[in-house]
Amino acid sequence: MSTEPKAYPDPEPDPQAFLVRGVCGAVLGAAIALAAWLRHGGMGLLASVAVFAVSMAGCAWGAIRHGDAFWTDLLGRGRE
Repeated sequence: MSTEPKAYPDPEPDPQAFLVRGVCGAVLGAAIALAAWLRHGGMGLLASVAVFAVSMAGCAWGAIRHGDAFWTDLLGRGRE
């Protein structure tokens, strides 16, 4: 008998979980972009749109793709 624990792949999220993960990730991305925007004293229109779009899309993608691991890693980095 093997003493190694069995690892099962994460199941695909249902549509509601997919939506919740995406929205929560996008909200986090908007908060990060807003903090950056305020720190740098505002930006031009195109730069502002780009910063918000990239930040929101990146965080939404990370939350959807990695699920709970995304949030666990994010919160773990804040505690170090």
